[in-house]
Amino acid sequence: MFDSMKMKVSPVFIQPEMLQQYNLTSFTYRNQKTGVITTYKIQDEVIPYIKYQDGSKALTIQVSIPKLLYGNNVKSIEQSDIPTFFQRVQERLQLLFGIHIAHEDWRITRLDVCCNFHVGNRTGEYIRQLSKGKMPYKDTRNYNHDETVEFFNKSSRVMLYDKYKQCKRIKEPKEVIEQSKGILRLEIRPSDNDLKKYSKEKRAINLVTESFFTYIIKMTLEGLPYTENVESIDYAWLLENKEDISMIETYLGYTMFKNLFQENGIRAIYTPSTLANRKSMAKQITIPKKEALKRLEIIDSVQG
Repeated sequence: MFDSMKMKVSPVFIQPEMLQQYNLTSFTYRNQKTGVITTYKIQDEVIPYIKYQDGSKALTIQVSIPKLLYGNNVKSIEQSDIPTFFQRVQERLQLLFGIHIAHEDWRITRLDVCCNFHVGNRTGEYIRQLSKGKMPYKDTRNYNHDETVEFFNKSSRVMLYDKYKQCKRIKEPKEVIEQSKGILRLEIRPSDNDLKKYSKEKRAINLVTESFFTYIIKMTLEGLPYTENVESIDYAWLLENKEDISMIETYLGYTMFKNLFQENGIRAIYTPSTLANRKSMAKQITIPKKEALKRLEIIDSVQG
């Protein structure tokens, strides 16, 4: 699955009067080699970002593939959707500027590779666990406790987030919010070097493909920093029982000491009365534990 992408093609000639009939912003500057250059930026209802430079005759567009096809980026796209996407782009540019651009002429300058993992109510667990680790040559940061974790450097990024929480926060339509329940979203912005490794000229017809999707996703999943859960405690259960949090903390401390030092060791730590109290408490508390998180993997090729 792919989401936002930025593509560029040049040279392509667009009549200035065609550009000026739309809602645009433009700025002009002087280049010592080429003289005066004007850049036009247009916001279109179908293609939100269009930029044209009359000096280099370069046309750049940025668009979300699933949003253009389905109106939202929760819906998964299939390999069969890709030709439809390029055809829609071509039809729109033909309507706007009277130009025809062959699909093979587009070059990628940015491509967001995405995959939806349906993990039920465990999205927060995945994010909390992964946020404890690091990916090679990337920094780690997380947002809103268990909503988003991001691994990034200057040239690329890998982000996992709770799609349901995101859709609620940006107030998507109710049906889109319902579709997003239980989805752990993986978004990858490959580096320019990654794109060139797969397609030297970064041709869109080579990169917006099932094979490139599979290549990037599998490479990323293998590098995710899973950490071992010492105690896989159900966070939802803790929230439900937060009025007893002091007792739960005491129990967990006692359990940790017992596991580390065994029965003989803890007799030297606690007084007889305190030890008896801890043992009695241990019989009263049962903390539900979840099975260990499974490693994320793709089953189907192009999926969401």
